[in-house]
Amino acid sequence: MIDKKNKKRTPTFEERVDIITHHWPSPLRVVLIATKSFLYYHGTIRAAAMTYTSFLAVIPLLILLTAITLALGLGTFFSDYLPVLNGLFSLNLPLDRIMPLLQNAETISLSNLGLIGSISVFVTFILAIGNLETNMNVVWENKVSRSIPKQLIAYTPLLLLGAGGIGLFAKFVSQFKETLLQIAIGGHGLPVNYVGTVIEAFWVIALNVVIILLLFAAIYLLPFRRVDDISYKKLFLPSIGVSIAVWAANYTYLLILVKLQTNLFTRMSLFYGSLAFIPLVLLFVFGFWAIVLYGNCLVWTIYNWPNVAKKHWNWVGTKGNL
Repeated sequence: MIDKKNKKRTPTFEERVDIITHHWPSPLRVVLIATKSFLYYHGTIRAAAMTYTSFLAVIPLLILLTAITLALGLGTFFSDYLPVLNGLFSLNLPLDRIMPLLQNAETISLSNLGLIGSISVFVTFILAIGNLETNMNVVWENKVSRSIPKQLIAYTPLLLLGAGGIGLFAKFVSQFKETLLQIAIGGHGLPVNYVGTVIEAFWVIALNVVIILLLFAAIYLLPFRRVDDISYKKLFLPSIGVSIAVWAANYTYLLILVKLQTNLFTRMSLFYGSLAFIPLVLLFVFGFWAIVLYGNCLVWTIYNWPNVAKKHWNWVGTKGNL
């Protein structure tokens, strides 16, 4: 902007912010630049798009994962342990509506789907992961995602490892519980009433570790970066640190929603009736993806620091351009 009277350019809002924060400690400036990146690349809009994609792909992905675990002889997982997770984290989910849907999805094998159905479910999975990759690529200023063959090569092992890991984890939990009960019944120093406490502690630790590893895989491996322009060794530690921070932020966000859910559920029931839990789930999924995408911006900022501190953002030029 130009002040006609003094004929001096008025600093923009971003320039005023940069002047004020110029002498801030580096960690605070890193957070500021990451926030700029998140806003510049329309992070909230992308989180909303990922929320829609998540609900579109969740049932096909559940069918695909369960079909693979059944084919490997590892049994079901989600319908067996969702009640455990619901009680463990006091989520108060409407299991009477969710469980029939999960149980029905877990009875569908690849042979029941047929060739076309199996291909359709697999394509849905590829498109969902590809959508997440695209939304993370833009922060790294890479408008080109992996080609379809590269997506198949990159995502298929993740699907197989995920399905196998879920099945093995379920088997391990069952075996671990049986072993603890045998130890307790045998009188080897573990009271029977402590078995539930030990299992609960195991669940908390195991689930949190798995979530952090999944977040790390998404932040560290999923974005399609050019090998010549990136050092994965330099990227490793920031990705681990940010993955833990993203996990902590999402866990805190979940706790806040759990604390508020009674009041929110009562108010939303006036409008949505028995479906009042749906807006709450949407709110959590949207917040989850927003935090993950912000974590991606944070890793990009740390990796490119301090050069990125001098970056100029063309806010006007990005208007309407996603």
